[in-house]
Parts: sequence; structure tokens; C-alpha cells
Amino acid sequence: MDKTMEDYAAFERAMDEGKVFLDLDFEEICDALETDREALDRLIIEELGFSGQELVDFYHSNFC
Repeated sequence: MDKTMEDYAAFERAMDEGKVFLDLDFEEICDALETDREALDRLIIEELGFSGQELVDFYHSNFC
């Protein structure tokens, strides 16, 4: 698994299990996970069709 996919898996775990999205934006989550924000954002866009921040915003609006 390459680094970006590892980062994607860590981000997914953090969103699902850690509920870090309650207090942090995408950039802060990436900083906390020590991920490459730009590479992860590109992968999320490729996989899901929207940006990492849009995903975090979705969680904020639907789960907070």
C-alpha cells in the first residue's frame, strides 16, 4: 500500500472511529495524522467526487 492510500485509510478510521471531525477541519485532521493534505485531497476527489473539506463539512452538517 502506498503512502497516500495509507493516509486515506488513516483518515477514514479517524472519521469513522475517532470522530475527530467534530472539532477539526480537513487541514487540521491532515496535520494531526501527519498526512500529505494535497495528495489525500486528490485521492478523496478521485474516489468520492468531492474534496476532503467538503467531506468534513458533510460530516459536520449530518452528524453534529
